[in-house]
Amino acid sequence: MVKTKKRTTKSKTIPQIKEVKMTPENTRVVKIPLAAAVFFSLFLVCAAFFLGAMVTKVGNKSTTTAELTSANSFAVTKSDKPEFFFYVMSFCPYGNQMETALRPVFDAIGNKVELQPHYIFEKITDLKTSCKAMSGDATQCAAYVQNKYFPDEATCKKTIADNTTKCMDENSYIKSGDSFYASLHGRQEANQDVREICAYNMLTDKKPWWDFVANVNQACTAQNADSCWEEQAKKAGLDTGKITECFNKDAINLIEKEIALTTANKVQGSPTLTVNGSQFPPETAYAQDGKGTIAVGKKVFTQDQYRLPNTIKEAICSGFKKAPKECQKEIANNTAPSNAAAAGGGCH
Repeated sequence: MVKTKKRTTKSKTIPQIKEVKMTPENTRVVKIPLAAAVFFSLFLVCAAFFLGAMVTKVGNKSTTTAELTSANSFAVTKSDKPEFFFYVMSFCPYGNQMETALRPVFDAIGNKVELQPHYIFEKITDLKTSCKAMSGDATQCAAYVQNKYFPDEATCKKTIADNTTKCMDENSYIKSGDSFYASLHGRQEANQDVREICAYNMLTDKKPWWDFVANVNQACTAQNADSCWEEQAKKAGLDTGKITECFNKDAINLIEKEIALTTANKVQGSPTLTVNGSQFPPETAYAQDGKGTIAVGKKVFTQDQYRLPNTIKEAICSGFKKAPKECQKEIANNTAPSNAAAAGGGCH
């Protein structure tokens, strides 16, 4: 019953999009134009699309009142129990870094908020048309070569033909009827996305879910997840039989719900964070020179701090009508430097 492919996040006309690591000068989620994404995916030169390493020194400090006038403010609807949703893919490295950053947030205030993971899928109803759009146009190989995306036309045509063949392989998708469900990093990522949803839904105490995800992130990949996940689930104390039963019974329904949610909230990359429906950080918090700031309550955070644990905790706590005492505790940003790289990266 189950099959996936490299995904776009939204439109069926946008081809497979790579993980993007951004420089401080351009640290926001970027939508890639169709032609550019085709070129980069086909020529397999992801490195050329990585716009430089993100070099950040991250401290535990935020700036305060004196700088509020120059900062964007995070406006969020207040509630008794804020909803914090984070949208990821199970093997997006930037999503995994976000999960690492969120673990101490969960440990500190998790029972006070509705802290939910969600996953990014794509539904494809016309595989032939979709694969043609994503694999490139062989009649344009001369132009691709001229723009140095391929060394010669023969290589271009062969790559496009090979990618089209792989794309048309139904075994690469979670399949139901005439519909195909894709996740960016392939079929096994899509399978793991569903398993993580199942595990989350079956638990009242979510701590084992966080342990499970951390184990998978450390031990498994998008190439071996189907044979790797069970051991990691057992280490976390989860019932693998129930997860498998949920997968076999409910996979398509769960995926459709995730697609409906990501579509309604215009989620286009992993990780995406929302507090009571407001995206954090908002697009306006980013500056081209990497010097953006955002005010969260009475604190101001700089652009290189947006994805760090204490910053996210403050964003969540700003969603309370009356913040609990747990919100007063500072969380050490000890996931740096690995998490610092996520400040400008995403899987789109």
